[in-house]
Amino acid sequence: MRDGFEWLEIALDYRCNLRCLGCRACDGGDERLAAADALAILRGARARGVAKLWIGGGEPTLRPELPKLIAAARSLGFERVLLQTNGLRLAYASYAAAIVDAGLTDVSFNVKSLRAEVNDALTRTEGSQALLLEGIANVAAVARGQGVRLAADVLLCRDTAPDLAETVRAFAARGITRFTLWLLSAADSDDPEVARAVPRLDQLTGPIADAGRVADALGVELVSLHTPPCTLAPSDRPRYLPARSLRLLVVDPSGRSFPLESSPFEGGVYPEPCRACPVRESCGGARADYLRLHGDDALNPPGT
Repeated sequence: MRDGFEWLEIALDYRCNLRCLGCRACDGGDERLAAADALAILRGARARGVAKLWIGGGEPTLRPELPKLIAAARSLGFERVLLQTNGLRLAYASYAAAIVDAGLTDVSFNVKSLRAEVNDALTRTEGSQALLLEGIANVAAVARGQGVRLAADVLLCRDTAPDLAETVRAFAARGITRFTLWLLSAADSDDPEVARAVPRLDQLTGPIADAGRVADALGVELVSLHTPPCTLAPSDRPRYLPARSLRLLVVDPSGRSFPLESSPFEGGVYPEPCRACPVRESCGGARADYLRLHGDDALNPPGT
């Protein structure tokens, strides 16, 4: 394991109980990270000073040993243990209580929209919005007084962008205190439905600005991955979160490790408009799949 990382993300496997538009996690085959191997990776990370653990996937709540893994991570000295989840299994109150009691410090829910019809169309699972809301309520109930932070990873696509500000308002009212915006990816996808759903970056400038104003008024945090600062309103550029700023090492179900920013899902491409950009060194660049669909004319670096 390489040094210099603040976060370790482990993807235990790529199984999921949803089939979301654009998500290829479920196509990842039968590879799985055994519990014993995961524990060995955690020990190695702690020996190198990594103190924050991100448990992703796939859907990690499908692994029966998850509460024990969380407890083991805390006993090894991980100060933060974050679960990234679609929230469906957390609709069972007893399960939500079990993972919080195991020592979870952060839960980040995958959120599409405040509108159930939009959410369920994107997850391709009727009723998934209702279960997500139950899951959030259950975690919020058991987390009170325990300092557990509730966050949301919000999908940006053509169907979710128009309601982004109201989505932030609705989920903040349910206890979410941090919103991270994720642009829908068409990487490795030839599905025309996915391609149609990926918005142009300049179509997101207004919705992100509106959502940012709502977040600021409510006292919650809003940051954005995959939207280079030149595509945001000047007042929103500090919201941009380049992947490399997380200092996160990913370990996939095969045991392969890589820095988050090296993933094609995170950017890394600097087309011609970026050549003379004065903030290029602090920008993660654009994603190749986005440029394939829309080109680079939405990129407008300052001073170019």
